[in-house]
Amino acid sequence: MTIVIRRADLSAEAEEITKLLVDYITTALRELHETFGVEDSPTDVDGLRDSLEEYRDPAKALFVAQDVGEDAADRLVGVAGLRTLEPGVVEVKRMYVVPECRGRRVGSQLLDRLLEEAEHMRAPTVRLDTVRFMADAQRLYRSRGFVERTPYAGTEIPPHLQQYWIFFERDQAAS
Repeated sequence: MTIVIRRADLSAEAEEITKLLVDYITTALRELHETFGVEDSPTDVDGLRDSLEEYRDPAKALFVAQDVGEDAADRLVGVAGLRTLEPGVVEVKRMYVVPECRGRRVGSQLLDRLLEEAEHMRAPTVRLDTVRFMADAQRLYRSRGFVERTPYAGTEIPPHLQQYWIFFERDQAAS
């Protein structure tokens, strides 16, 4: 398995990226229901394809992890985005790695690329949120210097669901 992290080509890859995001959101919603009994969703699964257009904005960035190994057929195995919340502050969004590639540092590579991009965007503060049951993701974020914080302005997580999420922040200058 050889992984390449690169900017997404929305013109050519929108359908494949949408499939990854739908898998991510539907799996997370199922787990949210099974773990906490929550039926509500902060994300409209039906609008995921259209939401990709937002990443054409230069204040945002979308990256993919592509397996370019000999037997991989150059398939996408992960996705992650950044969006600007305010000047100097960006948020990690839609970070997902297909289950069969977890534990192979694909998520680490994606997150490291997002942190590099945050520097290029001159954003010393990087924020993100994750559902409380995503322990592996939380370990990864903590390993990169993220610390827990209160919910922040601009989060997509509505107040009535925030109790099921953990919010993180990383000061790029301190890390």
